[in-house]
Amino acid sequence: MAAGAFYGSFVVATRVDEIFAPGHGIQVPSVLSKLPGVQSGESNSAGGSRINVLVMGLDRRPREGKAPARTDTMFVLTIDKHTKTAGMLGIPRDLWVEIPTKDGNGYLSERINAAYVLGEVNDYDGGGPALAIATTEHLLGIKIDHYVVIDFQGFKEIIDALGGVDVDVPTYLRDDLYSDTELPGDYLPQEFEPGVQHMDGTRALAYARIRRGTSDLDRIQRQQRVIFAVMDKALSLNVLPNALSLWKKYKDAIDTDISDLQIPGYATLAADIPPERIIALSLGPATVPWTTPQGASVLLAAPEGIQQIVEALFSDQQILEEGALVEVQNGTGGPGLASSVVDYLVNLGLPRSSLVTSNAPEQDLGEPSAILDYTGKRYTAEKLAEWLGLPASSVRSAGADDAALKTNSEADIVLIVGTDVDMDRLTAAASDTSGQTP
Repeated sequence: MAAGAFYGSFVVATRVDEIFAPGHGIQVPSVLSKLPGVQSGESNSAGGSRINVLVMGLDRRPREGKAPARTDTMFVLTIDKHTKTAGMLGIPRDLWVEIPTKDGNGYLSERINAAYVLGEVNDYDGGGPALAIATTEHLLGIKIDHYVVIDFQGFKEIIDALGGVDVDVPTYLRDDLYSDTELPGDYLPQEFEPGVQHMDGTRALAYARIRRGTSDLDRIQRQQRVIFAVMDKALSLNVLPNALSLWKKYKDAIDTDISDLQIPGYATLAADIPPERIIALSLGPATVPWTTPQGASVLLAAPEGIQQIVEALFSDQQILEEGALVEVQNGTGGPGLASSVVDYLVNLGLPRSSLVTSNAPEQDLGEPSAILDYTGKRYTAEKLAEWLGLPASSVRSAGADDAALKTNSEADIVLIVGTDVDMDRLTAAASDTSGQTP
């Protein structure tokens, strides 16, 4: 009886511990992990080592109370508990998608930002969060484990509670007709100069929301900059150890299915992931403008492009683990090729800070591409070949004779782009909507 009680307790502990302390669960010896019911720590009943959270910002003002609203912001946050890496995938609010119907027998074509409000007003099982999750899962082909919903007021309260955030603004931005309330004549003009800007809640919200004169893709990038700024401030203030008390204070500003008991575990996990181990992507490069028969301007998704971006986000965290510095060389003599390749790789999840460009010092024009691995970071080298449509034979370990090919002494990998890389074809495939039915 004692042995049975111990075994039962051990089974429960290995499961519960990983749920409430993700990534910090009991480490089970391999010999014991084979026992029936024992959780090894490599996966859990919630879906393995990865946690996917759909984060939504509602386009709702304080005067509107709890009225259903469209989602002004949507992104998926994915966390790998065991590699301690994470990624964000921004979803354009004007993306034209298939939204599941209430009876589950079909789909309604609409902007993705309508999914939440349709779920609320049509009494979808689980309401707005459930329909938004179902729509996102159908679009991306992934499982969403949790959701977080925050409105404008809650967003500002959290930023102000941190004492504001410092956001790196890359380009000048101005909107004289910006409005916090969107009431007639109630304007709050905004102007942002390039450089690091300290923003309170109101300013940070405006920077994340402005649409006038900018694209949806630019808007997603601004939102991601604000999120990174919040992470930096939270880490600098060491607020995560006090996550539960802060959560209890500001929980009314957020709606989520993450329980109070899970908050400390998730906060501990978040503290283990520094910003440099988080990649930020957007579905924007996989979309093209389209006008509906009713005259609405929306974005149409390219299935192949979305699949490529999702795979980059969810399966390539090992790239962050390797942290390779890649030198991209133009081996064709054509202008701008190396920069185009860098932009393309950044859209697929390779941090821009890990890429440098140069002209190939000793490359005969017309030669095929080559990927030289100098320090054994083979995973990244092979992913470069896959993303650029190159054969596996294009990757090889660098020898002594290849030392002169590096113009950057710190480079781990040298990618010499030859004439066999067709950037027009690659970018066209990523935005090809011919397989999508509007």
